[in-house]
Amino acid sequence: MTLSASRPAIEDPSWVLNPITEVSNEVKHALILSSDGMVIGATEGLLREAAEGISAMTAALHGAARAAANAALDASDGTPITTITVQNTHGTYMIMPAGARTNTFIAVAGGLDMPMGTVAHIMARQAKKLGEQLMSVPARTREAS
Repeated sequence: MTLSASRPAIEDPSWVLNPITEVSNEVKHALILSSDGMVIGATEGLLREAAEGISAMTAALHGAARAAANAALDASDGTPITTITVQNTHGTYMIMPAGARTNTFIAVAGGLDMPMGTVAHIMARQAKKLGEQLMSVPARTREAS
């Protein structure tokens, strides 16, 4: 995967996603994405093309949800969202930021019987750890050729 010059490197994101997917076999997949819709990491079994499409749609969903919530709640445009949860007859999709200043998110999809409270708790814990790591990793720069 190619990272932009300013995006921090995450060598192996499985340490973030594994505790989430181990909660229940109802957790279908999880991914780490940037606010511009780029896939940073995904669970095994989520095909690259599917992950890229989900990531792009998630970034758009996050932007729309933030704008709608801030308008509805009369909050400033920069007010962040802590969690987005979408449910339908097939299950639940949750999105959480990985820290306040990282522009990185964790997203999890699960079936109808996924224990949402437990998954949300572990997502929050892992998002915090990921955010701390991202804030401590210096930004990549392009090497001069």
